[in-house]
Amino acid sequence: MKRRTPMLLCAAATTVALFGTAACSGSDVKSSSSAGSGTLTIQGDAGNPTLVENFNPFASTALHGQFLMYEPLEIPSPIDGTYTPFLATGYKFTNPTTLVYTLRPNVKWSDGQAFSANDVTFTFNLLKKFPALDTRGIWAQVASVSGAGNTFTVTFKQPNVPFAAQVAQVPIVAEHAWSSVADPVKYTDTKPVVTGPFTLDTFAPTQYKLKKNPNYWQADKVTPSEVAFPAQASNQATNQLDVTSGKFDWAYTFIPDVKNTYVNRDSAHNTYWFPPGGTIGLFLNLTKAPYDNVSFRKGVSESLNRTTIAQKAVNGYLDQASMSGLILPNLQKWLDPSIPNSGNITQSASQAQQDFAAAGYHLTGGKLIGSNGKQATMTIVMPGNFSDWVAAAKEVATELGQVGIKVSLDEPQYAQYSTATQGGTFDAAMGGFAGSGDPYTDFNNGLNSSFAAAVKTPTVNNFQRFKDPSVDQALGALAAATDPSAQRNATFALEQVMYNQVPVVLLYYGGSWGLFRDNHFTGWPSAQNPYTLPTNYTNAMLVVATRLQSAS
Repeated sequence: MKRRTPMLLCAAATTVALFGTAACSGSDVKSSSSAGSGTLTIQGDAGNPTLVENFNPFASTALHGQFLMYEPLEIPSPIDGTYTPFLATGYKFTNPTTLVYTLRPNVKWSDGQAFSANDVTFTFNLLKKFPALDTRGIWAQVASVSGAGNTFTVTFKQPNVPFAAQVAQVPIVAEHAWSSVADPVKYTDTKPVVTGPFTLDTFAPTQYKLKKNPNYWQADKVTPSEVAFPAQASNQATNQLDVTSGKFDWAYTFIPDVKNTYVNRDSAHNTYWFPPGGTIGLFLNLTKAPYDNVSFRKGVSESLNRTTIAQKAVNGYLDQASMSGLILPNLQKWLDPSIPNSGNITQSASQAQQDFAAAGYHLTGGKLIGSNGKQATMTIVMPGNFSDWVAAAKEVATELGQVGIKVSLDEPQYAQYSTATQGGTFDAAMGGFAGSGDPYTDFNNGLNSSFAAAVKTPTVNNFQRFKDPSVDQALGALAAATDPSAQRNATFALEQVMYNQVPVVLLYYGGSWGLFRDNHFTGWPSAQNPYTLPTNYTNAMLVVATRLQSAS
């Protein structure tokens, strides 16, 4: 099964905003008829095929349609961090711990009541009162919030400029609708009161529909008159057949040989875009020898042909990943120009053997033997149903075998994989690195020593348990930086650590598998217009829905 590219943190973030300036861009699309232009059909909600009605925007089990109903303040692009404003028109940091949003005027809830700063303040305090709703960890960073007039102010416990992205993406709920909800954690919100472009129309176990919200503040930029979400089958083969038959305007599915199996089925209308949505890497457990030795890690990295690995894993749709830790070319503006070849590593068996020798290992009789007289071994763990990871790991095993390392694969269910990686009880593991659109968030999640819990103590990030005081210092500097030069310098320092210390052996870019039909609507994200990832299970849906135009 090809799955959505995993990240070490599910929430997207954005590039660090400049001190005292707004960091947003409008959705520069042509106005459409407010009456709408037909039905937009989206693949995505798993139902097996029965759907469970839940539109609580804070619930992990919420149906994806909630992204088209509830709006946040702003949405940063997971590609390059560019903001699209929604309930806020912009923001500024008055100092590194004080963030002020300007709220959009003349917004109404779908029941006709006026939206105000009170709704925003209520929403954030709701997350504080019910921590289970606070999936973005807002109150771990925020000291207080307040709203008055057309402004909403957030005060941080300590400087954390990049965290503005998490604040911006909290879905805002109506105080008058939610203040009487006894248990917001269990609330399924079957009659949503929203500010977004669509409201709930009909619901059935096999499909639900949204209808255009006549009170929407930018209704003239919403082309579809309704959105249909059929239940997605649990069988991947069935899903692929549904997609290739033209059932959806917007689908998200990995399809081998996409040009022949999808595009050529209707070359006049079928298109695809598979941009990098994250990086897939080989995580070596740094609490174990020999993986704790940087020379050994470099040897592993030099032994691998990443282009071949990418070909095996994702059919060559994407290529090798930069060891800078950045997703390129998305974050090209942050790349340290002193890093050779943009951080791309060329396979070199001779260089690998030099690195292994520095770690005390030598090739003898086709085996890489350490000072203890034993062959170097490695067990790579990954979920057995993540087919691209399995394919990549098999190629990694083959290539490391060629330099004398004995590699075996462990392919458990996801739950067992998660327990091993979070608890640090593994040799090596396939996993996701980066993908937020923001260098700080990516490096912080992957390298911050605060996540490096003791073995058998679960952690949510930095599974390899990397520790370096200079990295923590650079992360702190980047968190507090409001000057562009300071931001770049701190980011460059983190890239140098990734490249020279190899805390994770980055392999290839994992794709976002966007598939579109433009016989009804145009304006989909693409390589020519990469305004967001084509993920129809995140708030990118809201950005896309307000940019689509009628094909007629």
